[in-house]
Amino acid sequence: MAITKIWSIKSRLDTSLNYIANPEKTALKPDIDAREGVIKYIKNADKTEQCKYVLTFGCSEESPFYDMTETQNRFGKKRRKNEVVAYHIVQSFKDFETTPDIAHKCGRELVERLFANKYECILATHLDHDHLHNHIIINATSYVDGTKYRNNFKDYFIDIRGTSDAICRENCLSVIEKPQKRGMHYAEWKAQNEGRPTVRGQVREEIDEIIRSSYTMKEFWKIFEERGNRLHRQGENITHISFIPACGKKPIRFTNLGEGYTVEDIQNRIIAQRNGIRTASPTELPNCRVYKFNGSHKDLKPKKLKGFIALYFHYLYFFKLIRKKRTPQRVSFFMREEITKLERYQKQFKFMYRNNIETVTELTAYHNRLEEKVNDLVNERMLLYEEKTDENFEKVKEKASKINAELTALRKEMRMCKVIYEDAHRISQIYQQAQALQKQAEQELMKDEYKRRGR
Repeated sequence: MAITKIWSIKSRLDTSLNYIANPEKTALKPDIDAREGVIKYIKNADKTEQCKYVLTFGCSEESPFYDMTETQNRFGKKRRKNEVVAYHIVQSFKDFETTPDIAHKCGRELVERLFANKYECILATHLDHDHLHNHIIINATSYVDGTKYRNNFKDYFIDIRGTSDAICRENCLSVIEKPQKRGMHYAEWKAQNEGRPTVRGQVREEIDEIIRSSYTMKEFWKIFEERGNRLHRQGENITHISFIPACGKKPIRFTNLGEGYTVEDIQNRIIAQRNGIRTASPTELPNCRVYKFNGSHKDLKPKKLKGFIALYFHYLYFFKLIRKKRTPQRVSFFMREEITKLERYQKQFKFMYRNNIETVTELTAYHNRLEEKVNDLVNERMLLYEEKTDENFEKVKEKASKINAELTALRKEMRMCKVIYEDAHRISQIYQQAQALQKQAEQELMKDEYKRRGR
């Protein structure tokens, strides 16, 4: 079945153009020489193995990036910070349902019906997967009058998706008859499948706790706001009530939290609880991976942790106690924004453990060694380019690619060092505050217990 997706491009337009026109993805035979021009569309009626399914609209095949930026400059739409410069649409078809010709034809008709008469576009049909799919990049600035294309609900759900479905039906291809209006964000979907906490996951768990403590909806809203959540849009004329969670910065609609968390669902769950009907909340349903350890724990050699590694280890273990509800409620309330950064801290801990980094001195020394390696590789690459000739072009290109891969890995580790240096001090402070809250809660609990026994 055909599906469509759209993204805005705010950074490197040239990188996106080069990606979608990659000959290894748009050619039936993936060993075409990229130097012949990845944007050039070779017209061949017989569709031979050397044919590339790339087509441009309103701009030249040789330099679409230059033409698009010229249009933006001509109408005074020079790029500003976080400004959308183009849009990237993907039109994907069901596995083995269509041919490259039909897929390319559907993409061409979609562009011609919606964009070609006003915006510069480039279309590329990718053949490197079982599901053929079209990539379309649209210049956000019109070459006719300089107006900006705005991607809103009507543009996507009615124009893009509706037109794509109509084209697919005309070409006897399947479509999704009852598509959902909005899917889950990829980062949230990935975190949920890996069992990692997210802001929405934290909010859902908190709503479950509030429901268990509420007898009416009025009581629910009171506790909800007492916990630091702030209602953003509400009222008789507001269809979708939204709020800003205490552990987040952007408004979230209750309808976007999933099944069981709309305002109506929450009210029904409170009524059911009030009538003595106990049901498991959606977050309590089993949805986690089970890992098995093969071997004997006796084979594992204990290692005494010190410095940064010890701090991170105790901090991550503290997260585990919070997730299992083994800390006071005020601690989990204080730490809920930090819990969403669990994966980030896990990566930092593994990095330090792998490289035996325990102190600031060791972290700085490791960063300096990485910087020296980067400088050596950059100098080596410069010498390589100076020695480049037509005869040794391929060898130089291969060596340069290996150097670039090494530089990417080294620079990633350098960024990790900087992040650890910035996070470690903050983690230490937050950990001390959380422990102080826990100690205070335990003392209050002990005091209440003494009072109860003294009666």
